[in-house]
Amino acid sequence: MRREELWVRDWELTESFDFRGHGVRWAVWGEGRPLVLIHGTPFSSYVWHKVVPYLKNQCRVYVYDLLGYGRSATGEGIDVSLGVQNQLLAALLRYWRLERPHIVGHDFGGTTALRAH
Repeated sequence: MRREELWVRDWELTESFDFRGHGVRWAVWGEGRPLVLIHGTPFSSYVWHKVVPYLKNQCRVYVYDLLGYGRSATGEGIDVSLGVQNQLLAALLRYWRLERPHIVGHDFGGTTALRAH
């Protein structure tokens, strides 16, 4: 069994968002003020798996896999540049109807959040 397959059992992103014809996997847990967690590279949203159980008791926590990472669409011809990731984040925020969520970005995720702002 590949390493990637091992974590799927514990960390399933149950929702999918279509971004320019590519599937972006995401999930949400908890109730309260919205909090969006954005992973860095070369990681996936799995980096948040030990943090989410604590945060979901205080916030409605949104996580997603950046395009080209984790459970989201990967492959040749998919633009995974910073210029696209910030557009993806903006599209997800509109889709989730979040106007002023708290956002935590790790590494590349931090830059993605700043550019989307």
